Amino acid sequence: MGFIEKALLPAVCLRCHLPEGTPMVLGGYSLAGLFALWCAWQTPTFSAIAAASPSVWFPHWLDYASQRPPQTQAVYLSLGDKEEKTRNPVMAAVGDCIRQQYAYLAGLPRMQVLLEWNKGNHFQQTGQRCAKAFAWCVSSLAQGPGGASSTRE
Repeated sequence: MGFIEKALLPAVCLRCHLPEGTPMVLGGYSLAGLFALWCAWQTPTFSAIAAASPSVWFPHWLDYASQRPPQTQAVYLSLGDKEEKTRNPVMAAVGDCIRQQYAYLAGLPRMQVLLEWNKGNHFQQTGQRCAKAFAWCVSSLAQGPGGASSTRE
């Protein structure tokens, strides 16, 4: 986190001529989506998290995440509608895990959260799913705090 906060983000802001206080969105797909979620529990640096098909099935993640609220304003979660339909019992738990993650976040005051279900499995339309995640985060931040929580199928 130190490198991201102290070196990377200041360099990006300088290079892109971003004014101080510009909201930052962090996101990723699969394990990178879980990393983005984890960062929300580590620092208030990121105003929104775009977690597309995050690996919330990872052992002990839900226990960790429920210990205290994240330090972000908005979280986008998504999953492919076929991701939980697998023979691997660990991977098959991803649907229940994402529902639990969403329910926890949706129950927090002043948290904007969306759980969106996409067509397909984990490996389909990853770029489009990430784009939707970041677009939702930017839109939610523009609306301000206290936005609605919802799920879309």
